[in-house]
Amino acid sequence: MLDARTQSALLAGIVTLAMAVAMLLRRGRTRVFTLFAALNLTLFGFELGDFISSVGHSDFWMRETLLAESILPTAALSFFAEFFAEPGSRTRFAERFTLFGILAGLGVACSPLATVPYARWGLGAYALVSLTLTVSLLYARMRRAQSRTERARLYYLWVGGALTVGFALTDLFARFGYPVPPLGNVALTIYVYFLSQTLLRHRLLDLNELLGKLVVLSALALVLATIYLVNVSWVGERRGLLFFNTLVASSVILVLYEPLKAKVEEWVVAFLFHERWELVRTLTALQVRTQAVIGVREMARLVLDTVYETRRVTHASLYLLSDDGLGFFCLDHRGPAPAPLLDAATSRALLEDAQSGRQALLTENVQRRLSELDQLFPPGAATESALAASSRQESLRLAEISAAMEAMCASVTIPLVSGGQTVGFFNLLDDRVAEAFASDELTAIIAVAERAAITVENSRLYERMKERDRLAALGEMAAGLAHEIRNPLGAIKGAAQYLDPKTIPAQDAEFLTIITEEVNRLDAIVRSFLDYARPLKSTFAPTDVNDVLTRTARLLTDSQVRLFLELTPDLPLVNGDADQLKQVFLNLLQNAVQAMPSGGDLIVRTAARQQDRALLSEERRKDSVPTVEIRIADTGAGIPEEAREHIFIPFYTTKEKGTGLGLAICQRLVKNHRGTIEVRGRSGPGTEFVIRLPALVHTKVETGDEEYDKKVGT
Repeated sequence: MLDARTQSALLAGIVTLAMAVAMLLRRGRTRVFTLFAALNLTLFGFELGDFISSVGHSDFWMRETLLAESILPTAALSFFAEFFAEPGSRTRFAERFTLFGILAGLGVACSPLATVPYARWGLGAYALVSLTLTVSLLYARMRRAQSRTERARLYYLWVGGALTVGFALTDLFARFGYPVPPLGNVALTIYVYFLSQTLLRHRLLDLNELLGKLVVLSALALVLATIYLVNVSWVGERRGLLFFNTLVASSVILVLYEPLKAKVEEWVVAFLFHERWELVRTLTALQVRTQAVIGVREMARLVLDTVYETRRVTHASLYLLSDDGLGFFCLDHRGPAPAPLLDAATSRALLEDAQSGRQALLTENVQRRLSELDQLFPPGAATESALAASSRQESLRLAEISAAMEAMCASVTIPLVSGGQTVGFFNLLDDRVAEAFASDELTAIIAVAERAAITVENSRLYERMKERDRLAALGEMAAGLAHEIRNPLGAIKGAAQYLDPKTIPAQDAEFLTIITEEVNRLDAIVRSFLDYARPLKSTFAPTDVNDVLTRTARLLTDSQVRLFLELTPDLPLVNGDADQLKQVFLNLLQNAVQAMPSGGDLIVRTAARQQDRALLSEERRKDSVPTVEIRIADTGAGIPEEAREHIFIPFYTTKEKGTGLGLAICQRLVKNHRGTIEVRGRSGPGTEFVIRLPALVHTKVETGDEEYDKKVGT
């Protein structure tokens, strides 16, 4: 009959063999995985020999056990030295000591000394001393660790290793007949599994979660065992009642298992990892609150404020895809300021990962994978294999992702995906620790990001609906407005002009001028309103934007403003209405001049841009063409941040006598040309308007997409 020590040896042997095979079958394994497999094979040989020699009293397997026992310290030392990149000088003495042990073990195993109890005792004592030396080196490495995360990881491994060696001592006594519980094999099995998770998961927080799950399962097993005990223990020899009570206990467990598991997990996490529990609870409540939010900026303020106030992050930011598809701009942030714009070239690798279905990118995973690739294929190595080329390509892609996340001040980046298109990124950073969020926290963060993506899409739909309803209402008002207001205005102006100023006292004559000016201003407002409301009649033709800008600039007469035209030569033509474009440019130039009453610089630039098609959805990608970009920047007082999202709304104005229709008309005319217009703040004083219009390109662009080539080439 197998005793507890023999059964535990068999269990440990099966587990270590499974670990070794799993590591050897791992694709692209590094040296540390190979050494871990060697350590597990050595443990398997020791446990298997111990099991067989205990059951069958085999002399051969007893000698095999002694040999494996002498090799074990060298295998353990080699693995830990590689795992923690321990310098050779620090382990040289230990390596020599363990090498001597291998020779001694080989001598004992192959000689009659194998049957001498004192020789076997001595070999076992040597193994324990050598493993203790390895654990002490692990402790010294923990004390030298630079980061708090690495020190905590090493602390777990050191404590586990020390307990395993201590319990192995009890097995040594049990092997020679002493009545002590054989806990060494059980501790070894748990420790080897923990080591494998350290290799595979890497993240210390995942190891914390693993420990938490072990506690949850233990507590759950205790509760379920108690239910069985309560229902079955009092039955005694009554078999019929035993079956009935067992059935009742099983039914109770099936009903209670899921809610009981959830409640036990909640209690354990709240008790052992209170900060994690608080963050998950806060993020779960945030998901509900964001459901009632439509505006993108309001959503950004709510999400960023809530996350930042948890004090679990030092930076949080939200990036959204720009209307022109040329990159992502920072909508809002908390903590250190990130890059204001992430252009298409910088964000391409991030987009590829997002489109592949990855829900979160972590800096530590990116850096760790880069390190693994550098170990497999060091930079500068003359390797021409297809695998090496693929690895170098992956290294370049990961380096781009790392640079983009660094620009956004992110250790965690969550893509915001809506309608199959990446519309933004939600970024978090805690620069106090290397690994800030556990997997359950990441799950809650991803859920918040999904709600944010839905809000972005709903906001866009809402804005389109508001624009449509606004135009419909203005169209209905326009017909009556022309008759009800312009005709009385004409009569008032005619009457004022009919009066002779000479017949009116001098102090009252100026009122005639005021009447005429105000009538003219009101007439201009009505005319602008009608221009905005009535359907546009356009005459599109190939148009040179540089020529339109040059002719428009001649109409400016303010000598205090310095005008700089920085027009790119050979600019592609656009399919546009020259008069409408002139109206747009003149309105923006006049606004800029009015923003600089004391003079300043007015800079007009043009350039050709190519939309990065990777940023676009499949539907928009079919219609994407190169664009002509016009930037009109001034050095005036600028537009307040809170006003920028309203300046294109009809009748919204920051001027004392403004109509609030100039920019709304500009936006409508630009949209009529299938273009975009946006306002941006500058690093210095002033404001910059950016207009992008689709270009007419008569040369074929090679993209690998026949439909796109045909579109551009027409």
